[in-house]
Amino acid sequence: MEKKFKLLLEIRRSNHQELLEDPHVEEASQFYFACRNGDIDTVKQILPTIPYDQLNQLEPNGSTALHAATYFGHVDIVRLLLHEYGCQRNIQDHHGFTAYEKAKTDEMRQLYDRRSNENRFNDDSMDIKQRFEILSSSINKIIIGDRDDDDDVAKPNKRYLIGYETNEEVKSQLDNINSAKVFFQSRIGRYIMGQRMKLKLGKKDDYDEEEYAYVTSEKFRQESLQKILDEYVTSNHPDYQHCCHLLNEYIQQGTIESLLKLYTLETPFYRKLLLSPSPLKFPLLMHLSDLKQRYYQGYSYRGVQLTQYELNEYRWALKNKDSVLSLLTFASTSINRNVAEQFSAKSSLSSDKISVLLIFHFSQPCDTAINLSKIPVYQLPCISNFENEQVLISPRTFFKVTDIEIDRAYEQYTIYLENVCGEQQTMLKTLKFFLPDDLKKKTSKCFVMDHVFCTNN
Repeated sequence: MEKKFKLLLEIRRSNHQELLEDPHVEEASQFYFACRNGDIDTVKQILPTIPYDQLNQLEPNGSTALHAATYFGHVDIVRLLLHEYGCQRNIQDHHGFTAYEKAKTDEMRQLYDRRSNENRFNDDSMDIKQRFEILSSSINKIIIGDRDDDDDVAKPNKRYLIGYETNEEVKSQLDNINSAKVFFQSRIGRYIMGQRMKLKLGKKDDYDEEEYAYVTSEKFRQESLQKILDEYVTSNHPDYQHCCHLLNEYIQQGTIESLLKLYTLETPFYRKLLLSPSPLKFPLLMHLSDLKQRYYQGYSYRGVQLTQYELNEYRWALKNKDSVLSLLTFASTSINRNVAEQFSAKSSLSSDKISVLLIFHFSQPCDTAINLSKIPVYQLPCISNFENEQVLISPRTFFKVTDIEIDRAYEQYTIYLENVCGEQQTMLKTLKFFLPDDLKKKTSKCFVMDHVFCTNN
């Protein structure tokens, strides 16, 4: 971050024109001037009357009111804009800097962090269990640390974890999700998937009407998202207008980045999706190809608080040599290990919880681990509302537990998870995988016709 600040200063010195001190500032709005000059009384008078779009607009000098208040160090105004009016913090000025990158002090930068009583990295604060599905095969006895833990490791129950006991089932699950990804990327693929769900063609398919609607109806997907905002966020929430702005941006422009940013806001929206991820999971699957430059490769970290029973489920997965964990919900992680460690080290709300650091490793770009941070090489802006939530791992991302370490002095555990991708699928391969022979012939013809139509148009 220091390099960015030095670069900012160099730009100022070399150009002799800081955007915030540009002559065009004379043409700026009264609201901008009030924020720039620290006139909090005027800011408070204008805020209830200003349209949300105007609150976030770029002024003639190329910056927003939030940029100005941040740059000139008006802490009370920035706090008001961010925490009470849900001001957009990811807008870039004409030099490509966000308001956060204009902050000169730690006190100012801390206003942009998630509040201390909110913690997406630490599951303990959400009263929600870490939800995994277990795919496994052969069992090998292992020793964790210097103690034989074989006796107290139990197979996960089926409330949050499901056990698959053969390598064939593991491969089948990976092929299933990779084929579904291919289907969701195209119109004909979604049609085929919809028919499969409607007719329940799979041997173990148990699709409900809601899942079918998510796949086949764009209107249903949009209305479901709006319903969550209206019922769970509500118009009284300071970020409600921001949420609606992002949802409308997605509806009108089809930008999945808008939905991902919506998820990162500190509202009941993300909590609802932790329990029922479908409203975001299905649109994300349909837009994965739009995020190719954000597929993450490397390490990311997440601090959690687990009960002994929940920890034993990870140990069970480690004990099962060929086991694979499939995440059933979204998980916010940080590229910065120190950030996650701070959360995992926080005292638990419950005395029976154990501090755990999860270390995820993606040896190759993973299409269900999305880098939300600013990526200069591709000129991509940050799409998280908070700078330290950099990788969002989506449902149906697969991992093997490769090791569990124990720091007995602090009763802290570190769990290492290695991403498992499976084989990439093509449309023709997915037809063979998903469909019975009679329907394969019909859909193959549709696929050819759709391909010809797209080629000619």
